[in-house]
Amino acid sequence: MQDKLPERPELDLLIVVTELHAERGAVDRAALQVVARGRGLEVARPLPGLIGAGLVAEITRRPSFLKRLFGARDEVVLAPTEAGRALIAALNGETAVEAAAAEPAAAEGVAPEMPVAVEAAPEEVPVEAPAVPEAAPLVLEPSAPAAPVAEIAATEPLVGQAPAAEVTPVEPAAEDIPVAAAPPRRAPPRPTPARARVIGFTEELGGAPEEVPAIAPVAVDPAVMDGLRELLESLGMEMTMAGEALIGTRIAQGFSAGEALSQLVLFAFAHAIRHDILFHGEMRALGLSEYAIEVMREVEKLRDAGEVGEARFEEDMRALWALLEEAPDRDARLDALLADPVGGAAPVAVLPEDLRSAEETEEEDEGF
Repeated sequence: MQDKLPERPELDLLIVVTELHAERGAVDRAALQVVARGRGLEVARPLPGLIGAGLVAEITRRPSFLKRLFGARDEVVLAPTEAGRALIAALNGETAVEAAAAEPAAAEGVAPEMPVAVEAAPEEVPVEAPAVPEAAPLVLEPSAPAAPVAEIAATEPLVGQAPAAEVTPVEPAAEDIPVAAAPPRRAPPRPTPARARVIGFTEELGGAPEEVPAIAPVAVDPAVMDGLRELLESLGMEMTMAGEALIGTRIAQGFSAGEALSQLVLFAFAHAIRHDILFHGEMRALGLSEYAIEVMREVEKLRDAGEVGEARFEEDMRALWALLEEAPDRDARLDALLADPVGGAAPVAVLPEDLRSAEETEEEDEGF
């Protein structure tokens, strides 16, 4: 126990920290503020004093590697130290002794008052209800003459009242009905002359072609985007601007970061397979299928870690495996997948150099 006890606000806050630590374990600052404010306590000023006195310790929790890749940051939690728990235990012992000493005095003061409360109760029991039968003579009888009046009104007709005459509707003659004039007919539109389809170069036609409107960017946490890019680089691929747009669009649609990465892997291989079909299987000869299987295993690890949903993993990986197989409907599946306005617009990732032909690598070097 310390030589000098902490101040009352610090002591109350230490009690709250100790209770929360016993219930939940390490205490988050946000949870501590909620509970302390609910009890009318302050947190900002007493907490540094408790930490400086060695009664409360700050513990830094570092998330796992996968969670850090998806943007998770270090978390600082609080826990009472051995000195803090010993101080609370000592104070609880003193409080228990004082409470035990105060119990006999409290019992003596309460005992004489108990019979008084018991004797006073029967005096209020005999309460008579109001006499209800006296209200019976209040029934009004003048309502009886109302029946003859109704009978007279029903039996004797009123003077000057004649039966209502039946009115027969008179239909107007056909000559009196006005006939609306027919609207004038419009002249048939003239057929537009067929224009000749001109095919030529820009110099012959004049002007530059219209640019395709860019995809509207979607705001994504930079830490999440950097983590996905780092994870993709560990798989041997490099994310492009189209890939960033795909990630942002999928996250805006409600996908998690891991599910957006699964979509990016699917579209990256879809573009690679389309390129492989155009170049007569060069990438497949270089090991495209084997590389795809390795990437699918890494995505499966994300599924096992809870970063990718089971349904999304099954749908994306089955679609990728169907594209790798040379089935008759592979081209139709590929066209349907690349019809996506975001994922099919441009390659979302660049595959490793080992899977690209020498001509493609030279074109990229010349572009830089």
